[in-house]
Amino acid sequence: MYTKPLARKDCSTFFLFLVFILFPDAFSASAQTRSTLSFNSNDTALNTAFDWAKNQALSLAHSGADPVGLWYEAALPNREAFCMRDVSHQAIGAEILGLGGHNLNMFLHFAKNISVAKDYCSYWEINRYNLPAPVDYSNDQDFWYNLPANFDVIFNANRLYQWTGNTAYLKHPDFMRFYALSMDEYVKHWELSSDKVLSRNRALHTSTTTNRFGINRGIPTYNEGGRGETLLGIDMTASLAAAYQAYAMLLKQSGDKAKAAIFAKKAQQELQFLDDFWWDKKLNAYRSVWYADRTFDYFMVGKDQAFLHYLFYFNAISDPTKIAALLAEYQAHYPQLIVELKSYLPMVFYNHGQTKVANDMVIELCSPANKRRDYPENAYTIIEDITRGLMGIQVNATEGSFATLSRLEKTSDWAELKQVPLLSNLVSVKHVGQQKTIAINEKGPNLKWVAQIPGSHSFLLVNGVKKKCKSSKITGQNYSYVTVDLPMGKTVTVSIE
Repeated sequence: MYTKPLARKDCSTFFLFLVFILFPDAFSASAQTRSTLSFNSNDTALNTAFDWAKNQALSLAHSGADPVGLWYEAALPNREAFCMRDVSHQAIGAEILGLGGHNLNMFLHFAKNISVAKDYCSYWEINRYNLPAPVDYSNDQDFWYNLPANFDVIFNANRLYQWTGNTAYLKHPDFMRFYALSMDEYVKHWELSSDKVLSRNRALHTSTTTNRFGINRGIPTYNEGGRGETLLGIDMTASLAAAYQAYAMLLKQSGDKAKAAIFAKKAQQELQFLDDFWWDKKLNAYRSVWYADRTFDYFMVGKDQAFLHYLFYFNAISDPTKIAALLAEYQAHYPQLIVELKSYLPMVFYNHGQTKVANDMVIELCSPANKRRDYPENAYTIIEDITRGLMGIQVNATEGSFATLSRLEKTSDWAELKQVPLLSNLVSVKHVGQQKTIAINEKGPNLKWVAQIPGSHSFLLVNGVKKKCKSSKITGQNYSYVTVDLPMGKTVTVSIE
């Protein structure tokens, strides 16, 4: 059911006070903009890149004195605003930097501003004055909006819940309302499901004659260029599938298993549509953009770049052959890509075992030679790339656990990440090659640590004692793992010898 939103007033202080009273753990992971996070390794260029990214990202975080409350810049530089796509992509990096309060506040601003008047859209971009950014918004009938945005926010709200354990992402009424409206009315109203999307009117809920933004009030992709009128982008399908799956996980965690199963099934239907419609069997390639003349773009570079990287970002691709082909395309064309697209790629290459390529990308993105390195998205995602990519740190609030997996390239390599905020804890992790990992629970309650070591092993050593281990795969790569308790102040070493 739709509930009329509160009138827009400058009430962010009162709003955050209510959140704190209703959800006392809501700000448990937040911190001031002086993060204690640090990284060091045998690669001095990588260390320099991390330090620049950390300092740059924190310089873009604001203390809460503005009418909008706690926020960080997540739009074009110097716009003094944050947009739905950029915040979604920057959020985990921000969380790792201790900006949990900022994330919660900004995500809540997107959630509470969904409305029937805007056809179940929110505000694409909000500025420091707690207003929709004028560059993107004239009124509720005339504004810029990329339709994957609602789904991106839900996908990342679930990721934030898993990283922090913050129950506000599960229980806050503004989030619950946003999720429900986006996954039901929004999908139906904009005809975005696989059974409707191929026959929908591209000018649905827009005016091409009287409005400033015309059919840009409802772009069915994040790809804002192209060579003609865009009917659909592959990221639209991938984002919907990811949001269905994320919503299913949030519902299951909230106890509604029956409803969760319904949305998990919807996710599979969208993934099937992605394979059926977007994969060109004759060319053995993904289509990326569908135009009004019924032609497609595939992989592109230049000004109008189709965003096939969203297949990785939204976990919509698993076929090893297709993955290898796309990785080769992105590596070959990397120098020509725009920074907004480049910022997604190190994580992709880390996750698929190409550490040197990923490290080189991180270093290039942070180099003064990169004339657009100050784009806010860049610095925040580098923090996530090092933490989740190179160090392989993943968090599972449902299980109260975190996992590690070294993606260092050489036996002689080492890397250490200290004071990482996750769940209610601060954790430090050091990898020595791919043969040893040391973890410390610096602060917080007992944790379960899933210590993953690359390769297939019959046992692992836990503080020098042999323990039986289990084996599995991540993106096609074998690893062995043990689960150990990690009380506060405890240091545990897991190794192969």
